[in-house]
Amino acid sequence: MARQRPAVSVVIPFHGDSAYAERLAGALASLERRPGDELIVADNTADATAAAITGDGAGDGVRVIPASAERSSYHARNRGAAAATGEWLLFMDADCTPEPDLLDAYFADRVPRRCGALAGAIDGDPGQSSFMARYTRDRKFFHQTEGLHGMRQAAAATGNLMVRRTAFEQIDGFCEGIRSAGDVDLSWRLQQAGWTLEYRPRARVAHRHREGLVSLMGAIARYGAGARWLNERYPGASPRWPLTRGLAGSAVDVLGLGARGRVEPALYRAVDGLGLLAHNLGYASSNAARGR
Repeated sequence: MARQRPAVSVVIPFHGDSAYAERLAGALASLERRPGDELIVADNTADATAAAITGDGAGDGVRVIPASAERSSYHARNRGAAAATGEWLLFMDADCTPEPDLLDAYFADRVPRRCGALAGAIDGDPGQSSFMARYTRDRKFFHQTEGLHGMRQAAAATGNLMVRRTAFEQIDGFCEGIRSAGDVDLSWRLQQAGWTLEYRPRARVAHRHREGLVSLMGAIARYGAGARWLNERYPGASPRWPLTRGLAGSAVDVLGLGARGRVEPALYRAVDGLGLLAHNLGYASSNAARGR
């Protein structure tokens, strides 16, 4: 007999074109649900793209709600959470494909009473073979215990994050008006409020990484802006990445690896250097979300 679990509202912020919306609908189609579960897409586009593709009350059970007051995934997540009815809220990104048993996997083990959030695993999409996708997988950017979210205090990425509704409401959800780092801020505020955060490695999604260098550098610059915002909000928690030493180390590694014929690792280190530059540029820029 399947283990009983609470009802879950899956909340996905969306900003993209019609092809992106169609991919999202396909990714959600295989997700196994139980009575009481729901799928909510919070449409952050200015022209209601997601609603035009899936529609309210669509046969696949996806409910689309408008969330376009500001260009911010955190604004969209808050609007989706406000419309949700589940005891738990699963925040997932639109470029993630869930394993069919994702919801059940989160509750395969008992959840402690004071646990406010469960972080699931975020894997790279194995179907992507481009250089940039391989690089991002190798660097484990979105890994919940390593990468960008596992290097400092316990924090989790909203690509695959289950949050107890009572805990989410107690801290007033995500901070709005920002472009990046809202997931880290939410994780820290939950813990400051007395809740714990646990890792659920069997609850897995596959993340479709960016395929272009410019696109990836733009994302890293945005993370840099979020890092400075975090450092201002929590002094000393997220300092600027050291630029000179980092670039020097990257250059030395590129030359050394290249001399030994290790081309791809050398290229990875070159991208590391570009990412360091992008992060520093982002650190000097605003983290404010654009209004509509």
